[in-house]
Amino acid sequence: METLEERPQRHYKTSAILYASGVSFGAASYGFASSIISTTIGQPTFLESMKLERASNASEILGASNALFFVGGIIGSVLVSVIADRYGRRPAIAIGATMILFSSALAAASQHIAMFIIFRFINGIGGYMALTTVPLWITESVPPKDRGILSDINPIFNNIGYNAASWVGVGFFFYKGSNAWRGPLAIGCLFPILCLVSLWFVPESPRYLLSKDRAEEAWKIVRSLHTRNGDESFARREFQQMQSQIAFDRALNVGWLGMLRRPSYRKRALMAFFLVFILVSSGILVVGNYGTIIYSQLGYGTEAQLFLQAGFLGTAFVSNILAVLVVDRMPRPTLICLGLVGCMASLTCEAALVATYVNSENKSGLSACVAMLYLYVFCYGLLLDGVTWWYASEIFPTHLRAHGMSIAMGTYALVNIIWLQAAPTAFENIGWKYYLFFIVITTIGAVIIWSTFPDTLNLSLEEVARLFGDDDLVEAYELHSGTAEENKKHELIAKVQGISLHKRCTN
Repeated sequence: METLEERPQRHYKTSAILYASGVSFGAASYGFASSIISTTIGQPTFLESMKLERASNASEILGASNALFFVGGIIGSVLVSVIADRYGRRPAIAIGATMILFSSALAAASQHIAMFIIFRFINGIGGYMALTTVPLWITESVPPKDRGILSDINPIFNNIGYNAASWVGVGFFFYKGSNAWRGPLAIGCLFPILCLVSLWFVPESPRYLLSKDRAEEAWKIVRSLHTRNGDESFARREFQQMQSQIAFDRALNVGWLGMLRRPSYRKRALMAFFLVFILVSSGILVVGNYGTIIYSQLGYGTEAQLFLQAGFLGTAFVSNILAVLVVDRMPRPTLICLGLVGCMASLTCEAALVATYVNSENKSGLSACVAMLYLYVFCYGLLLDGVTWWYASEIFPTHLRAHGMSIAMGTYALVNIIWLQAAPTAFENIGWKYYLFFIVITTIGAVIIWSTFPDTLNLSLEEVARLFGDDDLVEAYELHSGTAEENKKHELIAKVQGISLHKRCTN
């Protein structure tokens, strides 16, 4: 007999890819909103409109506008744990996209810096609501064998947003009108509109529906997404496993305090925090957001800086696409460890090259510095970018998955505030030595993750719990294939288990 993950054929329709792409416009919305600030604050017309060109505290004000975006991100991440569990995954994405839409439009229309900062803050709340919930929906709606591949659609779209912001910034650099800075911010309204339109057609997460005792709706979605060539056997067995386990989870009624009391839940929370802390501390957003500063220190002019930054983000996009070829072909800890080692090695070479060739006229050496940054982001995009979004979602049970993603993305925002706020001063005062922080942390993280993190490859979300010793909380590890008569028997057993489990947990 075969378990869910052992059957070789594909168990999803093209519609599953389309739906995952539709919700991932939320990730693109975040990517654009997060990235566009770097070109906006560099526009002379923006500084003039905000009366900052001669302000003594201009650097502090611009730093605050960047930091408050991520402060809003922390709030947005926490809100998801409430909204996504109470109202659904789709409404949480829709609320986030709506906030991005209106705050982007109003930021573009800002008449003074206080107005701009307020709407950047709201932009961060909405951006992180979408960023947190999109991988949650994808993880809960796709089959286990292809979860990594389909979940990688999210970072691909995230990078579409980053690349769009970069090239829009390049284009408006050559436009000299007095409102040149407003156009890129207004263009940021496009992705949330596409997200909201897509959500009209995207179904709710079947696991969320089961958690609300809406089994009939959940079955229709699983059958429509995971049935191929008229064969419902895999979809039926997968649904039975979901139904049996979620019936048990629903009776537990565990919240934030309950998650902290149980050791296996605490372990998951610490792993989600640690994973995201290490990945962000590899330096990815520092290099990405302050690329123009880095290229400036290497002696490149303003125009060249913009094109080099666009090339950097283009490399990330290409590596994200190539990632679908590898993410489900090796154990998760190995994937993460290889990515961290690749980032550490390329950043080590970058630090050595910058220390040697900065302020020199050696074009080959300076080109090598740029090449190492491109190699760095290629390693990150190929092996790490997807894991940032879906590993934390995989390790939590359904009733705590939104909480887990809130921890992960809240950490993402918090750590970014720390590294990004320190970056301009660090690059000015210690230069290449700032990379040493990322190199040391990445090396330590790679060892810990490779040696202690469990492998969730090909496991259904319900089966992951056994990796954390939750045998007493796991009702269905495996549901086997068999004849139609056996499948009907399993379905009946699952229904009976749901009733008996509810009674057992409420007594």
